[in-house]
Amino acid sequence: SVYLKEDISDETRQNLLDYMKDDSDISHYMQTSMKNVTLVNGKNKRDAYQVVFSEPKDVKDYFDFHDRKSKEEYTLDDEGVIISEKTGKLLNAKAGDTIEIKDEENGNKKVKIAHICENYMGHYIFFTPSYYEKVYGENSEYNSIFFAGQKGDTQEDYNKIGEDILTQDGALSVSYMRDIEKQLDDMLKSLNLVIIVLIISAGGLSIIVLYNLTNVNVSERKKELATIKVLGFYEREVSSYIFREINILAVLGMICGLPLGLALHRFVIKTAEVGGMMFGRNIYLLSYILSFVIMGIFTFLVNLIMRRSIRKIDMVESMKAND
Repeated sequence: SVYLKEDISDETRQNLLDYMKDDSDISHYMQTSMKNVTLVNGKNKRDAYQVVFSEPKDVKDYFDFHDRKSKEEYTLDDEGVIISEKTGKLLNAKAGDTIEIKDEENGNKKVKIAHICENYMGHYIFFTPSYYEKVYGENSEYNSIFFAGQKGDTQEDYNKIGEDILTQDGALSVSYMRDIEKQLDDMLKSLNLVIIVLIISAGGLSIIVLYNLTNVNVSERKKELATIKVLGFYEREVSSYIFREINILAVLGMICGLPLGLALHRFVIKTAEVGGMMFGRNIYLLSYILSFVIMGIFTFLVNLIMRRSIRKIDMVESMKAND
């Protein structure tokens, strides 16, 4: 994005556009209007970036509007605006609702939400020029230019393009979408340590619970186990007498834990989010499979440890014990 200087003349603007048109390193560009606005829906308020595209038919070259769950693609038209998903949640608004853009001088402007799109960084409200004119009663003044380099360009290539653009009159600053992407990636990476600690803690807790449960079970039934051994049952049969119950409880715990884990996941994600960011809500099938596998490994390890305890049961002493 190229941000233009204030009060730029038409001639300077056109010279900049001509330069970008002639630059072979730039594949396409579009004038846009970017400014901060305050969205209002009842008692809910949220600051957002208002974006107006000069060429709505070319929006797909810059933005991919779609629903996060259904993946249905949306087209920006003159019937309403598109807002980002987190913005809609914080405003408690959905597609088809009417919200307001705060305007203390001329009164709030009402806009209809045509669609709510998937987005993870920042709050946005997108307009076509015609719908902007319908809402505000005037044409939009474009203060920025979106542009894209050639396919396969690296960040260094983009930096060079940006440096060249800044040598032109009227260009104030340049920002890159990859910088925002990197910022989000760095933030998510910082959570990896927290996630690892949670996984290790949960795994350790499950081992302790299973071990104590199995240990109590064995301790309380030593005489039964000793009797079975005296009757000539093999070691595997004696162990399965205890472990069968533990394995059934472990499987029931896994089945009951998955929906509870889903609810806990949603709570943690919503709690960890800051105002201008949305984390992914999707849990993939692999995560469920890994949960089952890891829990199965923990159960197997506990069974392996407790098998030694069962093997060491003193049949004579256990048979002497009082009921």
